Parts: sequence; C-alpha cells; structure tokens
Amino acid sequence: MKIFIAKLPYQFQEADLTELFAPYGEVSSANVIMDRETGRSKCYAFVEMPNEDEAQNAIDNLNEKEILDKTIAVSQAKEKERSERPSGGGGYGGGGYRGGNSGGGGGYNKDRGNGGGGGYNKDRGNGGGGGYNKDRGNGGGGGSYRDRGNKGGGSDY
Repeated sequence: MKIFIAKLPYQFQEADLTELFAPYGEVSSANVIMDRETGRSKCYAFVEMPNEDEAQNAIDNLNEKEILDKTIAVSQAKEKERSERPSGGGGYGGGGYRGGNSGGGGGYNKDRGNGGGGGYNKDRGNGGGGGYNKDRGNGGGGGSYRDRGNKGGGSDY
C-alpha cells in the first residue's frame, strides 16, 4: 500500500521515514518530495509497505503523531487522477529548429482548450505560436516549414 505523509519537518529524510514506519512492518520504499529549485523538502512524502494490514496499522498509529514539534498527517495515498483536459504546448516560446529564428510557444489552455504548438523553422522563417484558448476553443497552429515569412497562429476566444 502506498502511504501519503504530510506536514513533515523540513529536516526529515528517507532514512527517518523508514525508521518511523519500520516498527509497523516492512517498508519497501520511502520518498521525501524535494523542491527542484531550492533542494529543500516540500514537507510531504510517500512510503510503500507491501502488507496491507501492516500499512493500515501504521496509518492508524502515526496519523496526527507529533514529530519534532510538528503534527504529521498520515493517510493512504490516492491515485493521481487523469485530467480530462488536453495538454497545451510548451509555453513561453521554445527554440526553433536549427536555422530558424524561434519556435512558437504553446497555447494558453482553459476549459479543455487545445493549445497550438510551435512551428518548424528553417531558412529564417518564424514559427507561429499557439492561440489563446478558452471554453473549448482550438488554438492556431504554428508556422509552416520553409516559408521565410512570419506565420502566426490564430486565436479562438
């Protein structure tokens, strides 16, 4: 069973989690979620225990337990729900294909709008960006291959 632990102290590490859960049974993995930019803990983690009964016992005993002056929250992890919304393009303008000036960015997506992708750029053509999408509108496509002109995407609002 996968277990979610929230409100962890910043200094808590995987070894500390394993040590905390070990008295309740076998711990197959422990993972403290870290912020990519700062390298600091995001104060939540996941622990996996292969035995369901042991995992439930750990949840029951560790939920709302005080650790280093912080009360942690422990529960069964929920499966990540898949979004019904299609994902947009890269946003903020990606680089173009070699020889081109710039690739167009992805579209702005809201309420199931589909963002347009950047164009394929060669011979000084500028790829168009995706359109602004709201309420199921579809954004414009990128600039075309080898056009030497500036191709812009449309906008549905």
